Amino acid sequence: MDKVVTARVFWMNGPGSAGTGKSTIAYTVAQRCREQGILGASFFCSRDDAECSNPKLIFTTIVAQLAAFHVQFKNELLKALQADPDIVYSGISYQLDKLLVKPLMATRATFPFCVVVIDALDECRDDHATSLVLSALAHHILDLSPIKFLITSRPEQNIVGGFKLANLNAATQRFVLHNVNSDVVDKDIHSYLVYHLSKIQEAYGLSDWPSKEDVCLLTQLSAGLFLFAATATRFIEDQRYSNPQGQLAHIVQSTASSSITLGSLDKLYMQVLQNAFPDISATLASRIRIILGAVVLAQEPLSPFDLQQLFGKLKIQVRSTLQHLHAVVIVPEHDDGVIRLIHPSFYQFLTDPTRCPDLHFLINEEIQHSILVQACLDVMDCLVPDICQIKDPFKLNIEVEDLPGKIKTFIPSWLLYACQHWSYHLSSGLVSDEILKSLENFSVNKLLCWVEVCSIVGELQGALFALDTAQQLLFVSTFSSFKII
Repeated sequence: MDKVVTARVFWMNGPGSAGTGKSTIAYTVAQRCREQGILGASFFCSRDDAECSNPKLIFTTIVAQLAAFHVQFKNELLKALQADPDIVYSGISYQLDKLLVKPLMATRATFPFCVVVIDALDECRDDHATSLVLSALAHHILDLSPIKFLITSRPEQNIVGGFKLANLNAATQRFVLHNVNSDVVDKDIHSYLVYHLSKIQEAYGLSDWPSKEDVCLLTQLSAGLFLFAATATRFIEDQRYSNPQGQLAHIVQSTASSSITLGSLDKLYMQVLQNAFPDISATLASRIRIILGAVVLAQEPLSPFDLQQLFGKLKIQVRSTLQHLHAVVIVPEHDDGVIRLIHPSFYQFLTDPTRCPDLHFLINEEIQHSILVQACLDVMDCLVPDICQIKDPFKLNIEVEDLPGKIKTFIPSWLLYACQHWSYHLSSGLVSDEILKSLENFSVNKLLCWVEVCSIVGELQGALFALDTAQQLLFVSTFSSFKII
């Protein structure tokens, strides 16, 4: 029988560059499957979200959605969790076996065919854990009928290696977007541009714009990247400039000389930044790097208000700084929404000196992590005993009335972010004398208050890991400072 029919996994990958449309296809497939009642579960990985970039949450999320998809499966899953409540903290392969394989085998007679979509597997932060996901899938794939998987990713080395594992290799149908005929892709991008540019024409009341030649040139410059086309149209329609003709001319002039796909996209990104800040001062450049650095390096998305509070001592105006970057940064209308990049490739561009030649915008990750850990330590200085005003230290969390409400009231999201992620930024940055002084103050005056917050939000295990990480880092830092005479 043809492998397309017998395959349990459909792996769609791109050529290694971003913007080929993998996530759009995955989302469309998931939507169509939902409409047909055959979407069992979906997990869209994103480095912008701490939970969506954690590979250890992939299978636990999938089984939770499968429980909603099939009642008998839910009953078997509950039995497994009652028998071993700590299973969600176990290894990935063990989770897959106990939470998916065993309940599925017990309900196979009634479990209907369904599709599970896992998008952008390469967006997980832990390459080793990502390999474990594929290794576990390879080990159990023959036991997962009637479920079929759609997995999208870039062909990263650890992912390619995972798909070469015997059982998974035999059960996988591969589809490489780069192998799609370029004429087909160009036709789709041309249609996309015609549609969106006509909307811009209508919004601005333009006539005889754009020309057919302009649309064809933009299609050519896109070089198969839907991301280029999408970013270009956002740049052209930006109401903060209200000059679509001029914006289109900027794109054509800045990218027409680029003959390779990545070069075209990078030149477009560069054009967006330089057009937004044409006469940039050193002070403004520093502010931009701090804000964009926080957006791309934060362990979970932050709102404009969160960043404003986190960098309170620096007195940085977040929203006004980002107001001209709507082509590449999604800034929410309200302060309770989170800031996101239009695409992960913009993060890669900002942190790679070979791609971002303008030092005003190039982000040094170690320096920005150091700025973030200092900001976290600064805001944690406001921690106080009994921060949620529970007034009884002997109460268990489950005994506290409306604990989630108290957490929301007394531990704002920016403070919670600092409490949960300061050690990560410490381990990823440079340790300065100022950071060491802040750490000393934190250890002497705020450590117990911080532990209390971690306990209240159920992160004591993370607290132990944070302290261990900090201790090891400071030991190495202190030891390396001694000179042998």
